[in-house]
Amino acid sequence: MKRSLPLFLLFVFLWMVLLSAGMAEANPVRIGVLPIVESLPFLVAQEKGIFHSSGLKVEIVSFASALERDSAIQSGAIHGAIHDIFGLSLLRSKDIPFTIVTNVTVPTSKKDLFVLLASPASGIKGIEELRGNEIALSSHTIAEYVTDSLLSLKGLKIDEVKKMEVKKIPLRFQMLMEGKVKAATLPEPLASLAIFQGARKLGGDYGLKGTQVVLVFQESFIRAESETMIRFGRVYGQAVRLINEDPQRWRELLVEKGRLPSPIKDVYTLNPFSDIQIPKPEEIQAVKTWMEGKGFETSKITHSSLVNDVWVKGMR
Repeated sequence: MKRSLPLFLLFVFLWMVLLSAGMAEANPVRIGVLPIVESLPFLVAQEKGIFHSSGLKVEIVSFASALERDSAIQSGAIHGAIHDIFGLSLLRSKDIPFTIVTNVTVPTSKKDLFVLLASPASGIKGIEELRGNEIALSSHTIAEYVTDSLLSLKGLKIDEVKKMEVKKIPLRFQMLMEGKVKAATLPEPLASLAIFQGARKLGGDYGLKGTQVVLVFQESFIRAESETMIRFGRVYGQAVRLINEDPQRWRELLVEKGRLPSPIKDVYTLNPFSDIQIPKPEEIQAVKTWMEGKGFETSKITHSSLVNDVWVKGMR
């Protein structure tokens, strides 16, 4: 009897491992991303097999526009997504229950996350020269929040420029570089590619509040899959540490799968990825104040409704 006990325990252990793997296979975590470098932690975790070794299956779903990503969120097609405070606030105002579990990246003095640019042939050298000219952006997104904020800082009124709706980020870049619009607001890394190819930087989001890239999750998924969420958070944190320790190591992966344009792969610098942390109340308030000025319904937008500390607590 004593000899058979270790074999029995080994059988139970193997059965639990197989069951766990089967559950992960049957219930993948689906993450929505845009053509921005903030997808890198997920790519690294997949490339290094960290998700697999932690019993997780993760599907990375790419979208060309915020509209496409948010349609997937509303339909329940994805569990989590790379997002921003403004976009999440819009979802919350429509009673779509997603919350922020961590910042992904924040703008720094060396690297903005969103940049207002003039086309190479426009001759525009400053924001003040945008009066009467068109700016390509996607309305009701963080790009518009950044654009309005930068215009306001230079004393321009919103109705003094012409906003052109171009939701797909790659198309917005193309129109800027071909001179079909005088200016556009782009996220990194396409902003750096535009500058590399002759566009002029007019302003960036460093110094503005609430422009960071965040990771959001469906609240029902957080509640129903609490153990999975904690494991996912630990894997995410491990991937972030690997990236921050040696950013150069991941350039080829960024080019291959992370939408980093190959012409700038040798000159592009990554912003450090954030540790597990949630936005501050004043950052959410800054976005809320802008939304109120635009006539949005904001009564449901509060710090407590937009953030979830499941990872902050779970990582301690």
